[in-house]
Amino acid sequence: MDFRVIHQDHEFEIRPLHVGEAPLLLDAVRSSLAEIGRWESWCVDSYSLKEASSFLCSVASQWAEGSAFDFNVVSLSSGIVLGSVSVNQINRQNKSGNIGYWTRTSHAQRGIASLAATAVSRFAFSQLGLTRLEIVAQEENIPSRRVAERIGATFECLARNRLVFRGEPRAATVFSIVPGDLHG
Repeated sequence: MDFRVIHQDHEFEIRPLHVGEAPLLLDAVRSSLAEIGRWESWCVDSYSLKEASSFLCSVASQWAEGSAFDFNVVSLSSGIVLGSVSVNQINRQNKSGNIGYWTRTSHAQRGIASLAATAVSRFAFSQLGLTRLEIVAQEENIPSRRVAERIGATFECLARNRLVFRGEPRAATVFSIVPGDLHG
């Protein structure tokens, strides 16, 4: 398996997209604007092919720097992007990072985010040498909180003003996951 392919089975491949696949990313984001946009400030009606391409270029730079690692869940049968997962905000001194994820609306509630979050956690622990990952989700983001619980993350607190969303501070739940927590 390619180092950049962190999961492959008969249905899915979890891997980075290359810049030429920006239209696939754009399609996934645009088809899920209402749901993703509730929680992610970058996800707006004006999200364009230029922004998707720029994002994928920045992903390549972050990989090279070792500062963030973004992956996409791609359907092997259709080739469409079903979601995204990343480990970012990496603190090498403390061997920690953050996990973020989203799933295409048409494929929500099928376990894709849990599969992706587990795969990226395994990658972060085994390939990056991290020992702690956090999942930080707005207090009302119940789907993200459920994913954290499903993969074995521990709820630590509700942190006041933990995130800024569209210029406004928001309370957020903080979950942690360490290598021994992973299910399966």
